[in-house]
Amino acid sequence: MAEVVLGMCTSHLPSLNVREGNIVERWARAAQREESPGLRGGGMLMNLDIPKLKKERESWIAKELTPEVWQRRADSCQTALNELTRVVEETAPDVAIVISDDSYEVFLHGHMPAVDMFTGTAYPWQRRDFARGDGPAANMGDLRRMTGSPELATHIANSFMDQGFDISVTTEFQEGQTIGHGFDFVYGRIMNEKVPDTIPVFLNTYYAPNRLRLSRCYAIGKALRRGIESWDSDARVAVIGSGGLTHMIIDEALDHEVLDALQEKDEAHFKDMSEAPFEFGTSETRCWIFAAGAMHDSDMTMNLVAYEPGYRSAAGLGCACGFAYWK
Repeated sequence: MAEVVLGMCTSHLPSLNVREGNIVERWARAAQREESPGLRGGGMLMNLDIPKLKKERESWIAKELTPEVWQRRADSCQTALNELTRVVEETAPDVAIVISDDSYEVFLHGHMPAVDMFTGTAYPWQRRDFARGDGPAANMGDLRRMTGSPELATHIANSFMDQGFDISVTTEFQEGQTIGHGFDFVYGRIMNEKVPDTIPVFLNTYYAPNRLRLSRCYAIGKALRRGIESWDSDARVAVIGSGGLTHMIIDEALDHEVLDALQEKDEAHFKDMSEAPFEFGTSETRCWIFAAGAMHDSDMTMNLVAYEPGYRSAAGLGCACGFAYWK
């Protein structure tokens, strides 16, 4: 049977693609953008009460906003990412199943599945270069064709259906589309563009009403492992979740609550957690829960390489970055 040899989760903040140089100016620009009244997260307008947020955080936030702290946190993130790269290279999986959200990249306004798995033979990837800026300012590299794993993907899709998880499948992209930013980060930053056969799994984290509930994310992760291990093959498979943690409003307590539950393999905890905080960027934490569920029925333990709450403004906005692996 196929074997799950590695689990991994990572944040995919665009500035994490910039490996060298001082990050301070970049984070300062982000702070100005994030404190605009009409901040957008995942294509949705976030109507934040910036004065209220600043008032709530004024007693402690200043120490988080110094150039020295920004640089130290950025350096810590790069060290953690380098460790994830080392682990992937050392493990050398035959297939990587990558779970991430889609922010109107492959699935557009007219159709947003709750869970979709790519079962085709190949799909387009256009590397994003964030060295000159984030979002629309990112340069796009050459378009290339990525190799899927259609036999394994089809087997897993059938296994999901047999286990009571009704997913959709995609066999090809529309003209002009490329795999989304969450996948791009794994391929480019963590894998250094040395990408094995991959199965993208698109998890709707942002867009109501059909977002998987937290406990359902963990349960489908467990089902994913069963699907992999029931495939008649000697393939060595990695399961990677890309996204999160809390952003745009950082909530360290919420992050640690999730990380502790994942580390303890405490599936029941997610049945009791409120869904309310998992909106906008924080919704991507579902990708971690999905991937971690695939590690539940194993003797693998979670190694939290780093957690850095990257505050960028007096309102407490920014991105909390986490990096972990199971092996």
